[in-house]
Amino acid sequence: MLNQNPIGRRRFLLGASTLVATATLLPVLPARAQEGLTREQVLTDPDMPFVGAKTPDITIAEFMDYNCPYCRKSHPELKKLLESDPKVRVVYKDWPVFGPVSEYAARMAIATKWQGKYEAAHDALMSSPKRFQQEREVTAVLTKAGIDMARLDKDAAAHKADIDKLIARNALQADTIGLQGTPSWLVQSFVVFGGLSLDQLQAAVAEARRRKKAAGSK
Repeated sequence: MLNQNPIGRRRFLLGASTLVATATLLPVLPARAQEGLTREQVLTDPDMPFVGAKTPDITIAEFMDYNCPYCRKSHPELKKLLESDPKVRVVYKDWPVFGPVSEYAARMAIATKWQGKYEAAHDALMSSPKRFQQEREVTAVLTKAGIDMARLDKDAAAHKADIDKLIARNALQADTIGLQGTPSWLVQSFVVFGGLSLDQLQAAVAEARRRKKAAGSK
């Protein structure tokens, strides 16, 4: 994780029973729709593919980097959550903070959406057992995952401006929310930092539902 502060590290070590008690409430974001800074725009960015429920009751936005070891450690736990809870949606926020190769991986992953392969590309990159040191290592993983690399190169070039804007918007959202590193999770209305287990993810979702219900009853 990048620049993870002591508070973030403590939250990572908490058990599921106390995780939600220390979750950070999402700050009030500026209502500047064109910059994508409202909570709804963070959770429902139409330019970012999602996985999970088509009609969710809880949405999780994960700010992540393909070279983040805690992101990779949390990935199978997140997949278990999606398999066990049909009402959860996850929006991956590519936030490449570990340097040029991370940015290359993020760009290539986003570009796969134009061939309908983002989820496959994301799973493959997150399942890598080691950090990507060179761009060719990213390319090798995507090729093995069945991505049409000739089309990917064309899409990445043709949609470069769109990809630039999306990555910049993700970074702006992260900065506005006050995130310190990856992974960081916006769970509907509050933020949790650090790598999470299945139990912790389930506890966060349960707390998000509790807060949503309480807000609706007022």
